[in-house]
Amino acid sequence: MSEIFVSFDLETLHTRADGVILSIAAAARVDGSIVTFYSHCDITSQPDRFISEDTIAWWKTQGETWTKTCAACAEAPPLEQVLRDLNTWYASLGTDKDTLYPWGNGANFDIAFLEHAFNECGMKPAWQYWTTRDLRTLKDLAKRAGGYEPVTRYGVHHDARDDAITQLLEIENCMEVLYGCPAPALV
Repeated sequence: MSEIFVSFDLETLHTRADGVILSIAAAARVDGSIVTFYSHCDITSQPDRFISEDTIAWWKTQGETWTKTCAACAEAPPLEQVLRDLNTWYASLGTDKDTLYPWGNGANFDIAFLEHAFNECGMKPAWQYWTTRDLRTLKDLAKRAGGYEPVTRYGVHHDARDDAITQLLEIENCMEVLYGCPAPALV
């Protein structure tokens, strides 16, 4: 029986939970290794979700990352399929004796977007609402406790998979600061 922390990261075209989702990623440590889920989403499959001109303007300052993201979205599966695949992947982590905790980087972003999208597609997420967690709050508590040092960044900023891995490492780091549990092996 173990606890499995699952870090989610989304790239989007709005900061509201009903915004268009560009990509969904998740990272978890299972049996000592980091495993990930990563998919871009077809933005044309999201006609009832919103786009912010400010967010588009910001993305255009991201250079090659924006170009690659647009190209990947053009070839991506519909959001509903990505959510089904995500639920299947999430349910495959651990056993019925394990407790999985979905973590977002902020109380009102990644998990809120996902739960809104699941609801909009007539689906339920694979997790229970009471298991969701928030990295920004955890990080604040670790800083207040003293001894917190940020982890080394993994990969590229605003690549959802790289961000999910970095955030998982931050969760583990903060847990060590707060509870003294041994730090897991790094990537």
